[in-house]
Amino acid sequence: MYSVVSSHGLWNKKQPIPRTGWERLVTVDVGTTTIAMQLYDWEGSVATDFACVNPQVRFGADVLSRIRAAQDISVAEAMRREVTEKLETGLQAFRAHLGPGETMRMVLAGNTTMVYLLLGYDPAELGRAPFVAGHLEAAETEIGGVPCVIFPGLSAFVGGDMAAGMYACEMAEKQELTLLIDLGTNGEMVLGNRDRRIACSTAAGPAFEGGVNRGVWGADMVHLLARLRRENIVDATGLLADPYFENGILIESVCVTQEAIRAIQLAKGAIGAGIRILMREYGLGEDWQAISRVVLAGGFGYYLNPEDAAEIGLLPGELVSKTVAGGNTALAGALRLGRLLWVQETFEAAQKCMRELTELLGISGTEILNLAEHPDFQELYIENMNLE
Repeated sequence: MYSVVSSHGLWNKKQPIPRTGWERLVTVDVGTTTIAMQLYDWEGSVATDFACVNPQVRFGADVLSRIRAAQDISVAEAMRREVTEKLETGLQAFRAHLGPGETMRMVLAGNTTMVYLLLGYDPAELGRAPFVAGHLEAAETEIGGVPCVIFPGLSAFVGGDMAAGMYACEMAEKQELTLLIDLGTNGEMVLGNRDRRIACSTAAGPAFEGGVNRGVWGADMVHLLARLRRENIVDATGLLADPYFENGILIESVCVTQEAIRAIQLAKGAIGAGIRILMREYGLGEDWQAISRVVLAGGFGYYLNPEDAAEIGLLPGELVSKTVAGGNTALAGALRLGRLLWVQETFEAAQKCMRELTELLGISGTEILNLAEHPDFQELYIENMNLE
C-alpha cells in the first residue's frame, strides 16, 4: 500500500557501490508521515525496499503536535521506540536478501523533529521561539545492530531530509540556479547554487499528503482542481459554481468539495508566498527566467503534473518547462553520501567527509529564512491563495 517513490527520479547515475568488506548499503528517509528504506546491491541498483506509515502519526499529524506530545517523557520514549522498531522490521526484511557473510551499513535522513525523537533529544526547543535547534550536526548511531550515519540538518524546520535533497541535486557544486521544493505537511524550499543558497519552510497542512477529501492524494487533488478551473466550474477565488457549492462535484470518481478546495488553497498560499519571498531575498524579484531548474521532491512532486500546478497557481507558468520530478531526494542524497563514505579508506577520512558536509550544508553554508517574521509573508500568503 505504501510504496517507496524511486530515489532515482533525479540523481540516477547508476554506479557500483564501493565494496568495503561485505557491507551492503541501506538508505532511509524518516518522514513525518511515512518511513522509506532501500537496500542496494553491489551494482548500485535497489535490491529491495520497505515502506510503512510512521507510527508516530497517532500522536499527531505534524511536527508541532509531536513536539507538544513529547513533553511527556513516556510519550517521547514511545515515539522513539516505535520508529526504531519499524526500522528494525525493515532491516530484518532486508537480511533475507543478504548473501553469506554480508552485513549492512545505513545512511538516514529525516526532518529535524524526527531525528530529535529518534536520537532521544528533547524537541521542546524546536517548538518555541526563537526555534533554535541545538542538534543539527551529523550523527552516528546503531539501529538493530546496523551502524547508521545520520544526515546533518539546517535548522529547526529545514532538516536533514532537505539537506540530503540539496546534496542529491548537487546544489552546492553547480552554478545553475535550482529551486528545490518538498511539498508535504511541512513545505520546505531552497533556492540557490554553489555561490549562495537560501532555505525556508512553511506549514502546508495535510492537503498535499492525502489528509483531505477522504485520502485523495495531493497530486490527484491538484489535477482535479486544475480540470475544474479549465472547465470554469470553480473560479479564481476557489468558489464552486452554485449547483455544486453545497455538496461538491463528482469528477473522475472523486467528490471534490468546497472544504477540500479551501484546504488546497491554504497550502498553496503558503508555498506560493515562500517561493516568492525566496526570489525577493535572492534579489531576483519575479525574474523566473533566472531559475535553471525546479526540482519537486517526494511522492507529491513525483506524481504532480507541472501544467496542473501552473493552472491553479501552485507554480508560476514560466517554470513549467523547467520542472522535473526529483523522486525521493532524501533517499537519493543518502545514496550519494553512502557511496562517498564507502570510498574512504579510513575512519578518519570518513569523519572528515562528514565534517565537510556539515559545514557545506549547515547554517554557515545556507541562509535560513523565517517566513513567519518576514514583512511580506501575510500579504503574499493571501494573494497566493487564489487559483490563478
